[in-house]
Amino acid sequence: MILRPPEPKSEMVAHVIVDGNTISTKLPERLDSFVDLVRELGYRWNGGSWVRSCGSLAGDPQDRAAELCHNLVAGGFCVEVSEPVAKLALDGLYKPECKRWILAAHGSHDGWFRLWWARGEDCYHEARKLTGSRYDHSARCTVVPPEMFLEVEDFARLQDFQFSDKATVITEKARQRRAGAVIADLKIETGNGTGRRPTLKAKDAPIDVQFLDILYHDFATTTDLYPHQRRATDKLAMLRVGALFMEMGTGKTRVAIELAHLRRHRVVNVVWFCPVSLKETIAHEIRKHTDAPGDQICVFDDKTNMRNVPSVFWYIVGIESMSSSDRVVLTANSLIGDDSFVVVDESSYIKGHNATRTKRITRLSEHARYRLILTGTPLSQGVVDLYAQMRFLSPGILNYPSFYSFAHNHLEYSKKYPDLIVRSHNTEWLAAKIQPFVYQVTKDECLDLPPKLFDERRYRMTGEQRDLYEQAKWELLFSIPDDDIDSYVIFRLFTALQQIVSGFWNRKLDDGETETIEIEYNRLECLMDAINSIPTGEKVIVWCKYIHSLERITQALADNGDGVALYYGGLNEKERAWELERFRGDARFLVATQATGGHGLTLNEARFVVFYENGFKYSHRPQAEDRCHRIGQESRVTYIDLVCSGSIDERIRKALADKENVVRAFKRQVDRVKDKRQELERMVKEL
Repeated sequence: MILRPPEPKSEMVAHVIVDGNTISTKLPERLDSFVDLVRELGYRWNGGSWVRSCGSLAGDPQDRAAELCHNLVAGGFCVEVSEPVAKLALDGLYKPECKRWILAAHGSHDGWFRLWWARGEDCYHEARKLTGSRYDHSARCTVVPPEMFLEVEDFARLQDFQFSDKATVITEKARQRRAGAVIADLKIETGNGTGRRPTLKAKDAPIDVQFLDILYHDFATTTDLYPHQRRATDKLAMLRVGALFMEMGTGKTRVAIELAHLRRHRVVNVVWFCPVSLKETIAHEIRKHTDAPGDQICVFDDKTNMRNVPSVFWYIVGIESMSSSDRVVLTANSLIGDDSFVVVDESSYIKGHNATRTKRITRLSEHARYRLILTGTPLSQGVVDLYAQMRFLSPGILNYPSFYSFAHNHLEYSKKYPDLIVRSHNTEWLAAKIQPFVYQVTKDECLDLPPKLFDERRYRMTGEQRDLYEQAKWELLFSIPDDDIDSYVIFRLFTALQQIVSGFWNRKLDDGETETIEIEYNRLECLMDAINSIPTGEKVIVWCKYIHSLERITQALADNGDGVALYYGGLNEKERAWELERFRGDARFLVATQATGGHGLTLNEARFVVFYENGFKYSHRPQAEDRCHRIGQESRVTYIDLVCSGSIDERIRKALADKENVVRAFKRQVDRVKDKRQELERMVKEL
């Protein structure tokens, strides 16, 4: 059977013949591209044709012949081959040749694993990270002791290595040997107070004994794991890299602490990257779940640098600082080594493949022995968010050399708007590739939490508000050129309208300056009515969006005689931590902005939550809701929304109910019609 490409480079036909374990091919015409292609597949010239003998590692000769035919036709050459091989090549049903193998070593390292890869492959640096690995000069390969079989299995999954039959036997023997070992829970007597493992003096050790020069940081966990947390730990404990895609409130921080506890004698430190607003929260969680001394936790602040950073086990670093502070980057770089455990909490913060903080954190962490990411929203904007997070763990998981090759295979962009992703492809393949490294669970699957309760409080605008509201709509609308209706313009319009229903407008003047217009409004009165309906003494969280609103709310609640704690971007880290302690103590109210407090905090002290204002992104709403609907919450949580009737609030509520981004949904509606200007005017009238 002859296979012919659509546009062949030559009318000459390459004959492919399978004779036992030998495959041969020949093209009557001399073409360098043909020679390069067959050489790359391991064929050698024997004087009459290009020949290859298939050994035990090459697989089935029929598969290799089909692979050769597939590559020749794809390269533009006509091929003649037997019908069975032709069908395999056409349907792509042949098994691709594996060029990376875990074999059994011989000679001085008999019984060890031998790592082999073909020419052109480069796995040496990754192979040498395996514990106990060494280079065997006589065999010219890297070998690993059988006791490290779990690490070797993990390495094979990450780097696409396959086990030979003999290597599989070594693995099973090592597994049985470990299973039959006696568990001896013995303590090491340190005595000297240096914090290091004791060494044996020559007179105490007749044989050559060496201990790892790793700081001996020992601690115990003080809280039990829930069943779903135990399953997560069991899955990831044997892997060097992993992802906890656990919904907010299911205790992913506790799982990460447990993994650090299991690895405490194999790493010198844990470097925990998290949003700046969560640094004190993570430190609090470590102290809560372990007996680790407080002086073993270093929370990076504005004074931490390479000269004064202490030698401890836990380091907590703000993700945002990795793009804004060279001081923090250099200090983190000095701490992360081959024996580090790097955690990225709320890994959606590094989902942008081209972001400075993503590049820096990934580059600094690539040599760390263990890497872990945690997030409850791994794909807030679709599979595009997956690439950078998996790239941080290991390039071998998705096995794409760059984001652009990933996008070429999985993302379809709009022809009209080049940055807009309109469709995703091969998502099942992506799910299968990441599945071995991911533990995923939702609250409904693992927790028996009380259901959420929702309430709504409505009010109407004052006459002055309505006049300003209408003025803002048309003032902004008529300032938009006909051909410039983009998301930013809609965002400006929505922001102005939302501010007005909250009693003010930060209006931008023609000279670039901003004036704040304050007007009479009923939203604060609506809030106080809602507060008065809550039983006296119950703690309440009030979420707002604007600092102007936060200040007015705080003043009104303080005038009412109740303690008020604040949590927003205008406070530094220590001030935020102090305010949280006040809320957990005597203060009845916590007034916070979603942008600052909507991630990572545990606020189970409250079972009443008021949304004074909502953000435009849907992802912010469930994050804020779940601050107090998580592990440890035994009461039903009531969420109260303040809504101004006949205003932008109603469109925001509808978009959030449909789990949509408010601005994006509005823009999509405008784009559906031909006359965008006319449609925009119609929709603005409805606001």
